[in-house]
Amino acid sequence: MDNLSKIKTLSRIFHLLLTVLVVALPAYYILYWTLINELPETLITINTLSPPLTPNYLPLKLRAIGFLTSLLPLSTLVIGLVNIRRLFSFYKEGIIFSYPHVAVFKKTAKALISWVVLSMIYESAKSILFSLGNPPGNRVIQFGFGSAEITTLLVGGIAFVISWVMDIGRSINEENELTV
Repeated sequence: MDNLSKIKTLSRIFHLLLTVLVVALPAYYILYWTLINELPETLITINTLSPPLTPNYLPLKLRAIGFLTSLLPLSTLVIGLVNIRRLFSFYKEGIIFSYPHVAVFKKTAKALISWVVLSMIYESAKSILFSLGNPPGNRVIQFGFGSAEITTLLVGGIAFVISWVMDIGRSINEENELTV
């Protein structure tokens, strides 16, 4: 089996995996905000560094606000996954150097960078929503920037550089095809 055949085979697998993720992630967010009052507190406070939350019931209005806020990072994440899925569509067809391929790489990089910013906004909003039931003085607004965000920004920057390299490769490939 040559390298292109291996790339096509692996691309089919990743294409399917990404298709499942594009459907599963929004379903997860819907279930999370629908069932938030039934979930154990450890699932809600898993990333929270603040004092323990006072157990309380989130009314429908706050759950709706939480869900709508979660759509910010979720939408960029899904856009990024759809773009990566599109890349694997090209690869499974054996298309390695093309202009649409380069454009998808750039869109993926933008989605990754946007996802970091919007995730930080979402996590801050979530900390407010979850601590609204706490007594005054124990309410929390949390803003975080850590290694996960740095890594994602780094990967987004690398994807931008790769898109430029791929564009040069595409240009050279087109030039070689026109050479007789």
